[in-house]
Amino acid sequence: MDGRVCVYRTYRYRIYPTRRQRLVLETHLQFACDLYNAALEQRRYEWRAGRPIGFVSQCRQLTEVWSAGDGPPGMSYSTMQDPLRRLDRSFQNFLRRVTAGQTPGYPRYRSRLRYDVLTWSGSWVIENRRLALPGIGHLKVRWHRGLPTAGSRRIVTVRRHADRWYACIVLSLPVPLHRKTATGPTVGVDLGIQNFAALSTGELIPGPRAFRTSSKRLRMAQRRVSRRVQGSRRRRKAGLVVARLHDRIRNIRRNHAHQLSRRLTSEFALIAVEDLVLRDLAGGIIAKDVRDQAWGQFLRLLGYKAEDAGVQVVRVAPARTSKVCSGCGTSVVKALSERQHRCPECDLVIDRDVNAARNILRLGTSRQASTWALRRA
Repeated sequence: MDGRVCVYRTYRYRIYPTRRQRLVLETHLQFACDLYNAALEQRRYEWRAGRPIGFVSQCRQLTEVWSAGDGPPGMSYSTMQDPLRRLDRSFQNFLRRVTAGQTPGYPRYRSRLRYDVLTWSGSWVIENRRLALPGIGHLKVRWHRGLPTAGSRRIVTVRRHADRWYACIVLSLPVPLHRKTATGPTVGVDLGIQNFAALSTGELIPGPRAFRTSSKRLRMAQRRVSRRVQGSRRRRKAGLVVARLHDRIRNIRRNHAHQLSRRLTSEFALIAVEDLVLRDLAGGIIAKDVRDQAWGQFLRLLGYKAEDAGVQVVRVAPARTSKVCSGCGTSVVKALSERQHRCPECDLVIDRDVNAARNILRLGTSRQASTWALRRA
């Protein structure tokens, strides 16, 4: 990219393999799973013998396996190498948690039913609107949006989920040396449970509530699974219904987050949000509602879309934003059940979340705020 700064973006598409291609993909997945488990067993054995082994050493041994023609016909070396890379990443995370004093979670063996990812790097192309993968063939793709022409193609990951197949294409996109800064109105956003968000403009945005609306169907499907015999074909079919319901819930949340983040970055030049500790909120008494709203996903999407559009996103401390009156600054103590803000000093009566959004915007435009930095929830 001529020394220019680049960013990585992932584009996800639904693919439709033929019956033969599906069988080949499943064969590759089974071999990748076996390779992952064998590499894990080797690491455990060598560590107990006092000879720790790492990713590079296992890749050297994998080269001999690949050169000997072991494994499914046509399976590329990069695809065989991916399970070793995933295992090495698991051990790095394990050591990081040990160092931090957290629950370590030693890497475990993977079941063939739960190993669903294959990765190709540098050996795939797009021909005649088909995704051509070594050893698989030309896959039919639903191109619901086009790929940027300015980026260079890096890797493609094929994922099986709920008996459906997806291709995640990673591109390296150049960043302009001088980005345009958006100009226009500003807005404060208060995330909530009853409504997904309240804007300082007075608008209340309802949430998808995907899990709540699907809970009855999900409960019935889970009961149907529990009545089936362990290991039977009928149990696998019933489990597939549950997996597709969860996939639908995930898609509803993702679609809502994409649309709302795009709308905000298109209409406003500065967006102020609360600096929430989502990990703590997701473990409290409102954990189910917090997870159902998927605030973390929305904030991640808002962060990178605002960066691309030249929009500034700032985070503010959430303390007292609901209590302080946005009209006069008087502190008004309210119970959580009170949904209206009524100020005894200036007689301001508005929704409590809108009042909080206005306070967030006031703090966001002051020096008490800091530029938004992406952070793991």
